[in-house]
Amino acid sequence: MLLEEKEREIVYNAQKDPRSFTPLYDHYFPKVYNYIYRRVQNVQLTEDLVAETFYKALANINKFKWRGQGYSFAGWLFTIARNQVIDQFRKQEPQLLGESGWDLVAPETDNPEDRVLQAATREDLLKVIQTLTPNQQDALLLRFQEGLKIKEIAAVLDKNEGAIKALLFRGLKSLRKKLEGGDYDAAV
Repeated sequence: MLLEEKEREIVYNAQKDPRSFTPLYDHYFPKVYNYIYRRVQNVQLTEDLVAETFYKALANINKFKWRGQGYSFAGWLFTIARNQVIDQFRKQEPQLLGESGWDLVAPETDNPEDRVLQAATREDLLKVIQTLTPNQQDALLLRFQEGLKIKEIAAVLDKNEGAIKALLFRGLKSLRKKLEGGDYDAAV
C-alpha cells in the first residue's frame, strides 16, 4: 500500500482535481482487479466491475473522509468493489471460486513428482475454498491475498473486528480440517 501520509496527500489532491486520482488508480487497480476476478471468475465481467468501481470512487472522492484509525482509502475502495460484486450477484446466480481462481504460487521445481504433488495440493485447496461461505471467502481473500488489516476488512464487510476474526478463524479451521481429513464436500 502507499504510505499513509503520501496516500492522504494524493486523496486530498484528487478531491480538488480529479486528474490527481491517477496514482491511486495505478496503485490499486491490480489489487481491485484480482479481488473482483476471484469472486466473479469472468474476465469481461471483472473488467466491467473494476471500471465501475473506479468510476464510482472517482465520482464520490469528495465524500471520502478519514474516519480515524483502521479506516483507509483501500478499505473504502474495496467496499465499493465488494458492493459491485454483490450487486452483480443479485442480478444472477452467484459463482463461487472456480478452478482457475486463487493463483497460488509454489516454488518452481524440476522434479515431476514434486510438480504433481503441488498441483494436487492446489486442486485440493481450491475444492475446499469453494465450500466456505462467501463472507469467509471475502475475509480470507482480503486478509491473505490483498493484505488488508482486520480493521480494514471490518470496514469493507461492514462487520466488527471480532466478527472478522471469527470469520478468519472459522474459515482457516474449516480449511485445515477438510484438508487433513480429505472431506472437501462437507458443509461448513
